[in-house]
Amino acid sequence: MFLLTILYRFHKLAASKEFNGFLKFKMAIEDFRYLLDREYDRESALKFVGDHYQLNKQFRLILYRCVYGFKKALEHKEKKVLKQDVCGRRIGIDGYNVLITVESSLQGKLVIFCDDYFVRDVSAVHGKHKITPVTLKALRLIAKTLKNLKPKSVGLFFDSQVSYSGKLASLAKEIFLDEGLKGDFLAVKQADNQVLNYGDIAVSSDTVIIDRVEKIFDLAEEVLRKWKLVKLLNLRRVSHIREIYKILLKKL
Repeated sequence: MFLLTILYRFHKLAASKEFNGFLKFKMAIEDFRYLLDREYDRESALKFVGDHYQLNKQFRLILYRCVYGFKKALEHKEKKVLKQDVCGRRIGIDGYNVLITVESSLQGKLVIFCDDYFVRDVSAVHGKHKITPVTLKALRLIAKTLKNLKPKSVGLFFDSQVSYSGKLASLAKEIFLDEGLKGDFLAVKQADNQVLNYGDIAVSSDTVIIDRVEKIFDLAEEVLRKWKLVKLLNLRRVSHIREIYKILLKKL
């Protein structure tokens, strides 16, 4: 009986700590939004909120990539085009941006539906990407999705600074051509500029690109929804915030 009492108290304490941690994470999200709404510098606001709530690197990354002030979120949303708008258009694709998000979903990693209505992973692996069987599966799903959208041509660009980007571009070309997709498949020094200048619509969830274009398509979101790869967690839903917190807690 004594042992059961001790175990009960231990689990109750653990549950209490988890709930308090979730509340701290939720308040950090709200405070970060508050500061961004008042046009505080993003990096400075993140440091202030992160230090105040003692957030680790992973929690800070989620805030940085996924939380936006109302004005900026609306600006991004208004630039986002629907999947039917891709038909007959030339599209420039931010290769690693789309690929890594789809790979993350296939690996069961966190993928979040962000405040600005774009889908983003929080894996932070861009500069050290490796080609694996998951990469090939992700490329096939991306190509099959694009085939159904019927773009006029595709420009798929990978950052050449990343190891094996040339090989990746060649693999992508082979897979995309098999699906009847025409275009350019290249590893280049300034992938962002190629994406911006290729055609009618840019394809990325990178804020740097979104801020510089008039029309943007979230191909990764379309792939994830079409093939039902993962549950998209939304930072504006309290239940989803708690789910995200629990997932991250398991990794600590």
